[in-house]
Amino acid sequence: MGKRPTGSSVDWQMRRQTIATDVLDLYLEKPWPNVSIDDIAERLGISYWQVYYAFDGQEDIYRAAVNRLVHTIADMDGFEPAANLSVSQSIQDYVRYAAGIVSTDEYRKLLFLCLRDQHTDPFVKAIYDQRIAEPLRQGLEDTVTRAGARTGMDLCVLNGERDSYLTKLEATLALPKLLRRDAFVTSHFENTVASTAKNIFSATCTFDGFGEGDRSRRAPAAA
Repeated sequence: MGKRPTGSSVDWQMRRQTIATDVLDLYLEKPWPNVSIDDIAERLGISYWQVYYAFDGQEDIYRAAVNRLVHTIADMDGFEPAANLSVSQSIQDYVRYAAGIVSTDEYRKLLFLCLRDQHTDPFVKAIYDQRIAEPLRQGLEDTVTRAGARTGMDLCVLNGERDSYLTKLEATLALPKLLRRDAFVTSHFENTVASTAKNIFSATCTFDGFGEGDRSRRAPAAA
């Protein structure tokens, strides 16, 4: 921070955010260690010093760009469950919401950075798991729990479906975008939602009738 000239901290934060947003496409072209401050300044049409004074090195710029991308995805419209839906309808609504996020260009960009950089920079995978993947998994679990509670059932999702459903959505709706097959994603969106929701519902069970102390015994949900 000592290298920065005097001035409004708000101005510097705004400059950081602007650069972090605008530089993302450059990091999609090549890994951050291969991107110099000169490269960034030239791409963004600003001076070397405007970049240099706003960040603490090249890695700081990269992490700021990833954070801005993650923030954009995390701030997408939240899921608002409709009242009085059946368990299966509630699951399908939530899967459609999650699928809508996964099929965005922002998600595609984050997934690409995870696949390319996770071994050299674990930060990317860690922030994806913490801010994006886990909230989407937990959101599914919460949706099932609330839907069961409306019908007086204690429900949960079994057989790893809570964790694997997101991978299935990514394989069908995000990875094809990396191959520039957007038409495939559009044409398969509803089928993907329906089949994923069906698998989740099949893995949704209730513990009713077995007592609170024996949650290892399960019965299929009948909702």
